[in-house]
Amino acid sequence: EAMPDSAYKSDDRPVIAKLRADAINRIAAGEVVERPAAAIKELVENAIDAGASQISVAIEGGGLRRLVVEDDGCGMTGDDLLIALERHATSKLVPDEAGRVDLLNIHTMGFRGEALPSIGSVSRLSIVSRAPGEPCAEVFVEAGRIEGPKPAAWTGRGEAGTRIEERDLFYATPARLKFMKSEKAEAMAVTDTVRRLAMANAEIGFSLESNGRNLFRMAAEQPGEAGQLARLGAIMGRDFRDNAIPIDAERDGVHVTGFAGLPTLNRGNAQKQFL
Repeated sequence: EAMPDSAYKSDDRPVIAKLRADAINRIAAGEVVERPAAAIKELVENAIDAGASQISVAIEGGGLRRLVVEDDGCGMTGDDLLIALERHATSKLVPDEAGRVDLLNIHTMGFRGEALPSIGSVSRLSIVSRAPGEPCAEVFVEAGRIEGPKPAAWTGRGEAGTRIEERDLFYATPARLKFMKSEKAEAMAVTDTVRRLAMANAEIGFSLESNGRNLFRMAAEQPGEAGQLARLGAIMGRDFRDNAIPIDAERDGVHVTGFAGLPTLNRGNAQKQFL
């Protein structure tokens, strides 16, 4: 945005000034949430960190018109909802007694505190959540303006959980929409993102719907190697499951585990290679 004339001194030397909070969040949205798949990745990773056993994702219009991520994790209170919408607020980094945070000792899917406020700054965002033993609460955000929290009815499967619904992504920053691909391409990117997260978290059940049509539904698998292979087979096909061997190797401090196809099961490209 162009700076107002008052931002310059008489010698035309620009003055350094802080941006408004809404401008900061919209800039962060361009960094963190460049497309619907990125928003879903952030929200699903939060659900995984919340201890969810079932995560449901639904999109319309490739996620640009509407996207919903619902989980049965630990949930949040009304006070939690407001704090979660503040930039750089997180439950995933715990300071020590001296107040220091060890950024090299992270055991969660992510800790970036920009995701929720960034999504809320460029869309219409609704969050309904309930923590165990606490009343259900809802907060609504439109282009950065927050309403709530207020009491809400809990319709989740379990005692606790969170349902996040976002509508009209980037309506508040229409220039971003010019960089979006077709609805079909955006839906394919969402599908790839959810599949990858499902591959890495076999003990969690996943489902994905697009425009009311079920794309896949995977039940939670048992912990361990057998459950991991079953989930990979559900995503990559029976041929891979029947022709895969476990990998467990360590070299120079790097430990690699997973599954690889036998030499008789090969492809001419890297489409089925996942790290």
